[in-house]
Amino acid sequence: MAISRPVCLALALLACIAGTVAAWRIYAPLGLAPIAAVLFLRVGAGWLLPLLGLATAGLAVSVLVASEALLPNEDATYVGFFALILALGGALTAHRTFGTAKAGSGMVGRAPTPEVTPDASFTAHPLHPDDRMAAALAAARAFWTGVPQVMRYRRLQPDGSYLWVRTRSIASHGSAVEIDELETTREEPTTSDTVIASPVADAVHAARTVEDLFGNGWAFDSAGRWTYLPLFAQTTLGLTPDDLNAALEDGDISWKRLLHPDEYEAVAAKWRHSLATGAPFHAEFRIRRGNGVYAWAKTAAKPLLDAHGNISGWFGTSIDIDLPKKTEAALRAKELQLRQLIEAVPTMIWSTTASGTPTYANKRFVEMTGASLADITAPDGSASLIVIHPDDRKEARELFRTSMELGTPYIATYRQLRADGDYRWTQTRAEPLRDDTGTILQWYGVSIDIHERVVAEMSLRESEHAHRQLVETLPALIYCATPEGAPTYRSEKLRNYLGFGLIDKEDPERKRLKDTLDAIIHPDDLAAVKECYGHSLSTGEPYHMKHRLRRFDGVYRWVETRAAAMRNAEGRIVQWNGICLEIEDQVRAQEELRLAQDDLAKASQAASLAELSASIAHEVNQPLAAIVANSHTCLRWLRAEPPNYPRAMITAERIIRDSNAAADVVSRIRALFKQSVQPKMSTALPSVIDEARRLLAEEASRLRIRLHVDIEDSLPRVVFDRVQLQQVLINLIRNGMEAMEAVEGDKVVGVRVYRAGDDVQVRVSDLGAGVAFPDRIFEPFFTTKGSGMGMGLAICRSIIESHGGRLWIENNEPRGAIFVFTLPVEADVAA
Repeated sequence: MAISRPVCLALALLACIAGTVAAWRIYAPLGLAPIAAVLFLRVGAGWLLPLLGLATAGLAVSVLVASEALLPNEDATYVGFFALILALGGALTAHRTFGTAKAGSGMVGRAPTPEVTPDASFTAHPLHPDDRMAAALAAARAFWTGVPQVMRYRRLQPDGSYLWVRTRSIASHGSAVEIDELETTREEPTTSDTVIASPVADAVHAARTVEDLFGNGWAFDSAGRWTYLPLFAQTTLGLTPDDLNAALEDGDISWKRLLHPDEYEAVAAKWRHSLATGAPFHAEFRIRRGNGVYAWAKTAAKPLLDAHGNISGWFGTSIDIDLPKKTEAALRAKELQLRQLIEAVPTMIWSTTASGTPTYANKRFVEMTGASLADITAPDGSASLIVIHPDDRKEARELFRTSMELGTPYIATYRQLRADGDYRWTQTRAEPLRDDTGTILQWYGVSIDIHERVVAEMSLRESEHAHRQLVETLPALIYCATPEGAPTYRSEKLRNYLGFGLIDKEDPERKRLKDTLDAIIHPDDLAAVKECYGHSLSTGEPYHMKHRLRRFDGVYRWVETRAAAMRNAEGRIVQWNGICLEIEDQVRAQEELRLAQDDLAKASQAASLAELSASIAHEVNQPLAAIVANSHTCLRWLRAEPPNYPRAMITAERIIRDSNAAADVVSRIRALFKQSVQPKMSTALPSVIDEARRLLAEEASRLRIRLHVDIEDSLPRVVFDRVQLQQVLINLIRNGMEAMEAVEGDKVVGVRVYRAGDDVQVRVSDLGAGVAFPDRIFEPFFTTKGSGMGMGLAICRSIIESHGGRLWIENNEPRGAIFVFTLPVEADVAA
């Protein structure tokens, strides 16, 4: 049951009277304050100042009465009552006068107004009575929608005239949004507030009710003709209902001038349908404002039926949704951009729910696998995994289940189906998306084709396996080391040969290289190996040496080790690669061959000596025999009677001849041992010494003897016969090596070359037992060896002296001997 407005006003008036009487009777004047506030709000503008004057007079009287103690019990109460009334009245008057809207500026033009005298009415309300409602609606609309509103109205001037001004109402509770201006360009907009008589008036009344509720309302008659449009809307649109209704004459709907051309046909069809059927009208479309800009609005209209159920009119409202629409469009654009980005990424992207149900697969995923979102979703909602190779499917499912249970990232590599039926290796990764509480909302994953990489890795592994098999099957011991020489790899054959791996012999307190060498190299060879290997590590030169290597059973066997540096593109050493070949049998065979050669040499020497002796005997025997025969003949001639002196003299001459022949034979033998001197040349002595060292290196290695050569820098050139001097060096070095055969401990033959005045001095030292007879050592046929002829040192001295030098022997400390010889610097030596 609805209560009419007059009834409500009557009830309110009765309540005010009853409240006033009750408050006065019980001496509670403060109870009249609400009634006074209602009076200030509801009376006309002309009554505001009289009411304020009345409140001021009441306050003065109450203060006077209270000061004379006329009413000792109620004095303070009435003073407080009139003070409160005066404060409320002043505040409400100021609000009604100046609080309708925030004033903008800009004179537009003066409008013809009724006669107004400059009096208190200017202070009571500055707006023209016909514009107050529109201004109030604009302020309300700005407050509720947050959208600044531009309004033109007439403002009262001090001289009593009205001036057109333009204001912009801004919501005071939030920031305004950026939209196009609402004002029209017309200086004095033409509006219409004519209301057509009933029954259309009921629709207009309904529209105004909607307007009171939402700040905007309008009405049509049953034929769709505008019957009511708020002044605010007319100002915003720059059109009056008559302007809009003009479109009906052309057969269009009255909305036409407001609608965007792209939306007119659809809206017109929907509006005509509602007019014909009475169905409620709902639509979203762009409305053209007075400045030519279109803004989105959401419009709704309902029919108003008369007592017979016929449509008597339409009323409705339009809500500005331009900002939400623009925001929605921006979001759609961002979503489209993101989707395009996802589709353009050269990888397969997918997502599932927290429980694993597929929710998305991008275009590339569908194109590459040939499976849609429905295809990869099982009937129970889980991932079907039909695009994964059957042999890999179980492992992939277990991994994903584990990731979902633990919330950890999912990583899997498997063969994935392609649209052409082939399977290609793919790596899939997925990460969970969590909310603020850590709860998993979605799983997002990518699948990357890594087929070429996997195939290359497989090929590389196969190649590596083949090369490893090649290395392991080679009949050699292979190893690798760092640039500093520390071992990094040993072949299986080498590990089995040594009986330990890389780390078995390591000691954290010692270096790996030193540990290895100490453990596997024979003590007699260790110093030479370290010296040679250290030289290669420091210079980058290839390493080559023969030494004894300890086998797993503790037996040392001869091996030949070679190593070369592997360098990068910049030439820096990155690794040493080495190989060991066991040459035990070869060394033994060479030793046996050497012994056989020594025996053969001895036999040959003996045979040569016998032959030489026979030859000497034969050569010497003939002249000696002749001498003996001639001597006998001479003696016979001298014993004859008488002595035959002529014949004796002839025989004596023959004896002299045969003696000279014997002397010639001896001279030729001496020349044989002395050798003839060949032409000499100026040569660098270090090159000859290095050549002699290389010739004896293998023999020294076999005898476990180290050759140490120390040559002074910038030696002068010396004139000598290269072959003869090389024979001297080899003879002296070999004598030193043979002198240390029975010696235990360190075995070193040293060769030191330096300049001493006008000579170059060469010292060959050994650590043997020394020389027992140094004064006879250079005599021919004198030897301290059991198998020597005693001619070597005699020949050496003869060669050195033929070069203008000297050869002698000294004792070495703490043991051994030193053979020293000198050669003159650039001296002219006779041949």
